[in-house]
Amino acid sequence: MRNSLSPYGILIAHTLPAALLLFLYGSMLAVIRPLLSVESVELWMNYGFALVGITILATTYAVIRIRSHGRIHWLYGAFTFLVLVPLLWGFMEQYRSLVPWDVPRWMMPQDGEFYAIRLLSIPLAHAMFVVVAASLPRGARGKPLRDLLIALSIPLASYLFVQVVEPWRIGIDMERHVWVVMMVTLVVVFLFFLFRGVAAIALRTSPRDGWLMVQRFLVALLFPLVGLLLNNGVLENVGNGAFGDLGHWGFYTVALLNGLVVFWGSSTDPRTRFVQFILRAIGFSYVLYFFVLFLPFLPLSIVAIIAVGLGFLLLAPILLFLVQGMQLLNDIRFLRAHWPAGRLVAMLLLCMLVLPGIITARNIHHKHVLDEALAHVYQSDPTEQDATRIDVGSLASVLDHIRNNRDRGGWAQEHTPFLTPWYNYIVLDNLTLGEEKMADLERIFIGHVSDAPRNLRWWVPRNDEVHLDSVTTRSMYDAGQQAWRTWVDLEMTNTGMSQSEFVAHITLPPGAWISDEYLMIDGREVKGILAEKKAATWVYQQIVNIRRDPSITRYIGPEHVQFRVFPFAQQEIRHAGFEVLHKEPVCITLNDEDISIGEGPPLQEAVLTRDGSTVYIPSAVKDTLPVVERKAMYHLLVDGTEAQRGQRDQVLQRVERMMQEDLLDPGEVVLHIVDAYTTSVPWNEDAAHAFLHHAGNGGLFMDRAVRKVITAACKSPSATRPVIILMSSQGLQAGELPGVWLEGLDDLAACLPEGDSFFVHDGTTTEQRSLSDPIKVLVTNASITDPVPVKVWSDGTQANAYLRADSSASIALLRTATPPGTAFAQRDWNDALALEGRWRAHLLHPEGGTLAWRELVRGSFQAQVLTPLTAWMCLENDAQRNALLKKQEEVLNANAALDASNEDITTMSEPGMWWLVIPLLIILLMRRRIAL
Repeated sequence: MRNSLSPYGILIAHTLPAALLLFLYGSMLAVIRPLLSVESVELWMNYGFALVGITILATTYAVIRIRSHGRIHWLYGAFTFLVLVPLLWGFMEQYRSLVPWDVPRWMMPQDGEFYAIRLLSIPLAHAMFVVVAASLPRGARGKPLRDLLIALSIPLASYLFVQVVEPWRIGIDMERHVWVVMMVTLVVVFLFFLFRGVAAIALRTSPRDGWLMVQRFLVALLFPLVGLLLNNGVLENVGNGAFGDLGHWGFYTVALLNGLVVFWGSSTDPRTRFVQFILRAIGFSYVLYFFVLFLPFLPLSIVAIIAVGLGFLLLAPILLFLVQGMQLLNDIRFLRAHWPAGRLVAMLLLCMLVLPGIITARNIHHKHVLDEALAHVYQSDPTEQDATRIDVGSLASVLDHIRNNRDRGGWAQEHTPFLTPWYNYIVLDNLTLGEEKMADLERIFIGHVSDAPRNLRWWVPRNDEVHLDSVTTRSMYDAGQQAWRTWVDLEMTNTGMSQSEFVAHITLPPGAWISDEYLMIDGREVKGILAEKKAATWVYQQIVNIRRDPSITRYIGPEHVQFRVFPFAQQEIRHAGFEVLHKEPVCITLNDEDISIGEGPPLQEAVLTRDGSTVYIPSAVKDTLPVVERKAMYHLLVDGTEAQRGQRDQVLQRVERMMQEDLLDPGEVVLHIVDAYTTSVPWNEDAAHAFLHHAGNGGLFMDRAVRKVITAACKSPSATRPVIILMSSQGLQAGELPGVWLEGLDDLAACLPEGDSFFVHDGTTTEQRSLSDPIKVLVTNASITDPVPVKVWSDGTQANAYLRADSSASIALLRTATPPGTAFAQRDWNDALALEGRWRAHLLHPEGGTLAWRELVRGSFQAQVLTPLTAWMCLENDAQRNALLKKQEEVLNANAALDASNEDITTMSEPGMWWLVIPLLIILLMRRRIAL
């Protein structure tokens, strides 16, 4: 117990928590400070300077005592209580002055108001240990019975006072403050005598001491197990997860084993004692976890004992920390006669890392499994052979864990304190995995069928109450780059009776990009910010939820941009605009209205990027190109899952009948057997045999098979064209698609010069559909053999690209795009074209993964032009901008396949949970000797 008087304890228990508290609140203030009043900022500074001053005094005192090889005086503990308790009370009392209600909750961490009480509880607990240790002279056995009786008399006296005296009290002006002072004093006195009595018992080392064995049984075995049962609602529906989800079997197992080790009397045999020391050290990290979790609730212990008798649930972890900590120190004192003290301390720290290491290793494994699954679905080349098979059992466990971690009720019972944030930090990079993606992963790899409809990108909400009154344009020719920069100014009016949102759809021709934006807010022009798309969408949703002023502009499909402004009050008129960067006079479409921008004659020659990877072919040049018809290659996609094994004979009959009716050459047919993976074989008897005997894996991942066909066709120009035919195993209902489909297929299919059509054959009819809207049927009884003309761009000897046979300009990727790391100039048309080429190359080579995605976002920021991975935003204030930048940093540091939000996450994420383990790292770097 006297080890609490070591000055190193001040550095660990006071300096570090105070520094972390300043860091956490500093991170929060960096976002919300623009929304705070001068009075709130001054109040923050006052509390901050007070905490800094107290911490400097404590740290200076610790350094002085370390240099003089002295111990902490009990006055330090008293001083800490006298200064930190009023500071903490005042902070909690004035929190709504520090963070007013009008500051949006989504800009702050969910538990920001609890940072202070969680972290300042640590130096207060250390101060209590110092006072208790100083009150027990070295070698004294103390009077535990007396101390415990005094401690127990305090809640009893409080109960009697509330029942008998309180109804007769006389109200005074300072009554509330008097009650606070009395309550704080009672709690401090209660904890002092309780800890003193427990410490006095723990100092008795005789294994036959009855007091010692009773204490260990209660504190190490009974209280922890009963506390878990009560919290999890097993014994009674009292706790109901009030302190978090602690129902995992591991909590009970470790609590039982650790309790038995603590109850086990210390041996005098060095080898046996060393084993006891190792086991107790391993379990001590479990005790430390609950010590940190329950420490902030100590002030409520008297109330809990009086009200529902659950005070031991609050006190047990702290008492066990005290008892087991002293037990470990006694082990070290005994063992240092046989091993060096430094080695024992190092062993203690390594053993304490065993349980956290197991949890972290499991989290890392979950991340590996999830990353593999996400990479296969979103970041792999579909044309490559699938060498890696996903561990379905592990993936199911990961998805269940992620779903169970969701905080749907906004209360602690859905989370395991500290462990859930640590899991999210490692596995999800502090982001999330939306329900749609989890459902897709389950359907792809596990074969589960989800009834929930996908929120497909081609479904776009409309608001007919806000009308576009006028559109004006302002074009300026940039002679330096020989390109146009045109502003399109909009005036909009809300004709409805309630607050509404304006949604516009913009169709941009090839070679035109949105390079700037503005929104009029309260009479001032607010310029746009180009941000990562997922972060921008998340921030826009949060701002709309609290009905403030944002606008967002983002791609929703190839050459299709969505422009949104919110809010519009009744009859309100608002103004906004966006800039278009284009090479020649073009026509854009805004809500079905054609708008011509730019002046002069059309461009008469093609334009190559500086690296020669991408070419812009204007309509005047394209009109002169020859028209050809490419030979068809028919790709039949069949369901190879085990769920449809019984339909395979029937599907093969449909294939043969269709080939006979349409006179298809078997040499022009490829069979794709589709499940979670795709197996492709040329059509012949062996192909039919392979299909009949194929062992299905998971569900029907139709999207990957379609991507495989399109990617193979677009990687290099070919004289053949792909005709994609989905051979349905059963009849499809209206608006139904077989298998799992993802977003972005229309982006990829834009490279097909014949158009993005595909066919669905169900045995009776052949439907023609488009990848831009695959649910909608274009033609019911379509012909799969009709030729489709295209235009060819060549260098005179060979075809370099095939283009759609229309009168619009085209962009073609000729070879590998600009390598990563190449810088782009701001609003430069040629660099915007090169960036477009890099985006198209990424669609054909998604195996570049997160690194390639980051390079594309970075290139968009450099060029200041909108791409499918970014969004323009106009924000009302600097706080919204700070929140956007913070969220964007989180997104860009995470896996590109993860989501920025889902329906459950409405607050900023907390800083990385690494700050919870800093004290252990600091201990490792501190001097290895310890005062024993």
